[in-house]
Amino acid sequence: MVKLKGLIFILIVSLLFAGPTGKIVGRVVDASTGEPLVGCDVVVLGTELGASVEKDGRFSIINVPVGTYDVEASMVGYTPVVVKGVRVMADQVTVVNFKLSPTVIEQKPVEVIGERPMVVPSAVQTTRISSAEDIARLPITQVTQLIGLSAGVVSRGGFQYIRGGRNDEIVTLVDGIAAVDPFYHIAYHRPPSASVEEVQLITGGFDAEYGEAMSGVVQISTKEGGERLSGGVRYTTDDFMPKELDFGYNLYQLNFGGPLGTKSFRFFFSGELWNADDANPTRYRLPKPRQEYTGQGKISYRLPKTRLSLDYYTSCLQWDLFSNAWKYWLKRAGAVRSYGDKFGFVLNTMPDKNTVLEVRLGYHFYDRMQSVRDYSAEEADKSHLLEKLGIWQKYIMKSEDFVFRNERIPDHPIYDNKPAPPETAILYLFKDERAAWEEGTPYTTNNPWGVYGMFYGVGDYRLWHYRQSKTYIGKVDYTKQIGTVHEMKTGFEAKFYNLWLLENSLPWTSMPFWDAYRKKPYQFAAYIQDRANFEDLVIRAGLRFDFIHPRSKKDATPYNVIDDSLVEAKPKFKISPRLGIAFPITERIKFRFSYGHFFQTPSFTNLYESLEADIVRRGNIIVGDPDLDAQKTISYETGFEAQLSDIFAFDLTLFYKDIYDLVGTRPISALPMSYTILTNVEYGRTFGFELGFQKRLSQYWQARASYTFQIAKGTAADAWQWYSYNYQGIPFTQIDYYLDYDQRHLLNFDFGLSFPSDFFFWPLRNFNSGLVFTYGTGFPYTPTDLRGTRTGDLNSGRMPSTWNCDLRLSKEFRLGGIRPVLVCDVLNLFNHINVTNVHSATGLPNFDGQVYTVGQFSSGYIPGDPTYHPARDYDHDGYITQWERYDSYIQARKDYVDDPTNYGPPRRIRVGVEFGF
Repeated sequence: MVKLKGLIFILIVSLLFAGPTGKIVGRVVDASTGEPLVGCDVVVLGTELGASVEKDGRFSIINVPVGTYDVEASMVGYTPVVVKGVRVMADQVTVVNFKLSPTVIEQKPVEVIGERPMVVPSAVQTTRISSAEDIARLPITQVTQLIGLSAGVVSRGGFQYIRGGRNDEIVTLVDGIAAVDPFYHIAYHRPPSASVEEVQLITGGFDAEYGEAMSGVVQISTKEGGERLSGGVRYTTDDFMPKELDFGYNLYQLNFGGPLGTKSFRFFFSGELWNADDANPTRYRLPKPRQEYTGQGKISYRLPKTRLSLDYYTSCLQWDLFSNAWKYWLKRAGAVRSYGDKFGFVLNTMPDKNTVLEVRLGYHFYDRMQSVRDYSAEEADKSHLLEKLGIWQKYIMKSEDFVFRNERIPDHPIYDNKPAPPETAILYLFKDERAAWEEGTPYTTNNPWGVYGMFYGVGDYRLWHYRQSKTYIGKVDYTKQIGTVHEMKTGFEAKFYNLWLLENSLPWTSMPFWDAYRKKPYQFAAYIQDRANFEDLVIRAGLRFDFIHPRSKKDATPYNVIDDSLVEAKPKFKISPRLGIAFPITERIKFRFSYGHFFQTPSFTNLYESLEADIVRRGNIIVGDPDLDAQKTISYETGFEAQLSDIFAFDLTLFYKDIYDLVGTRPISALPMSYTILTNVEYGRTFGFELGFQKRLSQYWQARASYTFQIAKGTAADAWQWYSYNYQGIPFTQIDYYLDYDQRHLLNFDFGLSFPSDFFFWPLRNFNSGLVFTYGTGFPYTPTDLRGTRTGDLNSGRMPSTWNCDLRLSKEFRLGGIRPVLVCDVLNLFNHINVTNVHSATGLPNFDGQVYTVGQFSSGYIPGDPTYHPARDYDHDGYITQWERYDSYIQARKDYVDDPTNYGPPRRIRVGVEFGF
C-alpha cells in the first residue's frame, strides 16, 4: 500500500517543471531627443516580471523563462510601445530597445514585431539554437537529428561526436537536469519531440556552471502550457506504400496543454508511440523491428515572485539486433529493452528584482537489458494495455524471470534468503540456467545456400546483460544582478548514484566472462562566475570545483592476481577555470574568444568493470579502475559574427583542443595469468574551423548553411580500441592517428518555404516545405591484406564520401477551430546509395578481395553426410558435384560479404495527418 501511494504521488507531482531562463536587457530613450527615460516601466506581458529604467537609460530583467513574449515599455506622457514576439533563450541575453514618442493624450500602445537576434552580443561561446518551429518545418522526428545538422557535429553508427571528441563527452540536460546513462555517459532517452520548446547545443566555451562534459552541452527546454487550451494528434505511416518502400513505419503523437483553472497554473502533456518493422533501413528492407514509447508531462505554478514546478517523462525503447551473419537465425540473434525515467522539481524565487534563488531536485532512472528474446513468454504475457490494443509487444528476455526471481538465493549455505553478493548471485543463478542456453555457431548448413561455416543457424546470442542506475540530483543556483553590468552567479550540485550490473557473455559455459556489482558513488560540484556586460565588452569568467568519491575497493597488487588484498579507491577533485570574452563592434558585429579547462569523470563502467570477477579463473578480461583520474580537455576558440542585414547573418569559428588522460586499455603481464586494465593513458588533439550562414524568413523563404573543416587525431578512438587491436595482432603504438570519426569536411544546408494564409495563390496558402541536404567526406579505415595483416598506417584509408537530401511538405487547412495538416516526408529524396563501411582489403562494401576457383573444391557430399544440403545439389541427383559445391559456395560468399549494413538507408516516403486545435 505504501508503494502504491508513493507511485500515485509520483504520477501526480511528476507532471511539473520549469525550464532554464534567460535575460532581457536594453535601453529606453525619447524618440525625438534620444535622452534616457529614467523611471520608465518595462514589463514582460503575461508575467510578473519587469524593471525600471536606470539613469543611463538601461534596464535589465532577469530570470525570464525560455519562450516567446511581448515586452512593453510605458511612461506617463509617452505613447506605450509593445515589442511582440521577443524570443528568450536559455542562458542568453536578449536585447530589446525602445524609442517612445511624447504625447499629451492617452493612446493605445504602438506594436512592433520583434525578431530573434541573429547575433547575440553577450554570447561568448559557440551556441546553436533550434526552436519548436525548426522541428515542425524540417523532415526530422527526433532531437538527435536536429543536433546532427549543427556545425562541428559528426554522426556515425548512431552516435554523435562534437569537434573530434568521443561520443561520451556530451552531457544532455532536460530542463536543467542531466539525463544520461552514467554507465556510459550517453543519453539514450529524451522527451517527445512535440514537447520540445528549444534545443541549445554549446560546442565550445561553456560556462563554469556546466560540468561533466568535454565536447558539448545539449540543453533541451520543454514546453509549458499556454494561456488557452491547445493541442493536437498526429499519425504518420508508410504502410500504404509499395513493398519496396514499406518499412512498417508507424508514429502516433499526442500533445495538449493550457491553464488549469487559472492562468498561473498551467500544464502540458505530450506522448509518442513509434514502431517499425525495419527501424534502421540499410539499402533494402530487413527484419530489424523497433518499438518506442515516450510520455512527458509538465505543470507550473507562478506567483508574483516565485515559480513552483515539476516534470516527469518516461520512455521505453526496444529493438532486435541484426548482423549479416545472423540474418537466417534472427529469432536467437539478441535484442535490447531499455527504460528511462526522469523527474524534476524546481523552486525559483526572486527575493528582490535583482536576485534569483533556484533550487532543483532531480531523479533519473535507467534500466537496460540485452539478451535473447523469450517468444513463448511474450506470447503468454498480455498485461500491457498497448499489447491488448495490438500496437505493442513487451520484450521478455531469456532467463530474465529466473534471475530476478532468485535475487535472494534460497537454500544456500551462507546466503540463505539474504541478499547475496552479486558475484555469488550470478554464478549461482547461471549455474542452474546454463542448460537453457546453447552456443551460437556458424558451423551449420541451416541457411538458404546449404553452405557450412558462414551463417549462424543454431544456438543463442552470447550475451546476457542487465544494468540499472538511479541518480539523485540536488542543485542550488544563486544569481545577483549588480547594477546593469555585473551578473554574479554561484551554485553547487550533488549527485548520488545507485548502480547495479549483472552480465554473462558466455552463459552456456562453466567458465564464462561474467561481471556483477552494486556501487554507490557520489559527486559534488560548485562554481562561481561573473557575467560582465559593458557597452563594448562582455566578459564571462568562472571557476568550477568537481569532486567524486568512487566508494569502491581495488586490487592492491595488480601484478599478482592470486593475492586478493584490496585497497580503497581515493576521492578526487579538480578545479577548472573558464574565460570568455566578446567584443561587440556594433549591435550586429562582434568578435569573441574563449578558453577553458574541462574535466570529465570516466564513465562508471570504466571504473567498476570486472572488479569482482575471478581473473585467475578466466583471464583475457578487461578490468576497470575506481582510481581513474578525470579526463581533461583544454580548449581554445575564437570567432567572428556579423549580421549583414535585417535578414542575413554570417559567422566564423576557429577551435583547437588538447585532450589528456583519456581512458584506454593496456595489457598487464600478471602472475599467473595476464589480463587488460583500463587506465588514463590516451591523448587526443583536434582543430578546425566552422563557417555558418543564415537567411531569416523573408519573401517566403529561409535558409541556413554550415561548413566544418576539422582534423581529429589521437591514440585511441574509444577506451577499448587497443584491446580489440591487440586481439587482431596489431602492434601497440603511442603515435596518434586519424580517429574513426575523423570526417574532414562536413556540409549541412536546410532551405524552407512558407506561405501565409493570405497568399494570393490559393493552393499555396498555409503551405510549407523544408529541405535538408548533408554532405560529408569519408571516414577512415585501416587497409589490410587478404589475411588481415595491416598494409598501411592505422586509419590511413578513406571510405567514399556520402550525401543525402530529405524533404518535408506540409499543407494546413482550416475547419472552424480545428486545423488539419497533411504532411509528407521523403527521406533520401534522390535514392542515393551511401557506403558506410568497407572491407579493409579492398576498400569496397561488397567485395573482400577473396577469389576462388573451381579447382579449390572437391566433389563429394551425399545424403547422410552432415555437410550435405539439398540446396547445393542443383540437379537433385543425390550427389554434390565439384561445380555445384563451388557455385553454391560463391553465391553464399557473395551473400555474406555484400553486407547490407555497409550501406546507408534508401529512399523512404511517409505521409502523416495532424489535427490541431
